[in-house]
Amino acid sequence: MTQQRPKPASGTILLAEDEPLLRELGQTILTQSGYTVLTAANGEALRKLIAEQRDNVDLLLTDVVMPDISGPDLVRFAKQRWPNIRVLYMSGYGDEDLKDLDRDAGFIQKPFTPTELMAKIKEVLGTKI
Repeated sequence: MTQQRPKPASGTILLAEDEPLLRELGQTILTQSGYTVLTAANGEALRKLIAEQRDNVDLLLTDVVMPDISGPDLVRFAKQRWPNIRVLYMSGYGDEDLKDLDRDAGFIQKPFTPTELMAKIKEVLGTKI
């Protein structure tokens, strides 16, 4: 009996993370899983990327707290460009800092494993694992 390999993922993810090592690691994990990944480290880069990106983006994976833009502000900006974009917040902060998040968005607590991240992304996107 042969074991079937999982079908590679598809779609485009915008990864917003200000920490360079975490951004690079996230990009590697997502790319190896089959996603097209766009990354940005700060509000200025994110605004530019959102304004210039011609193709659809399926998921915004964003840190809740960033130096010059909050995750919720970024989500509002991204939804102006892509009204149907799905959102997955990530944070190492506690519940008090997370009370104003969009309740329709997913959330994953840092630190997380690649397996946990991929499962959460599939859940938010509504795809089978």
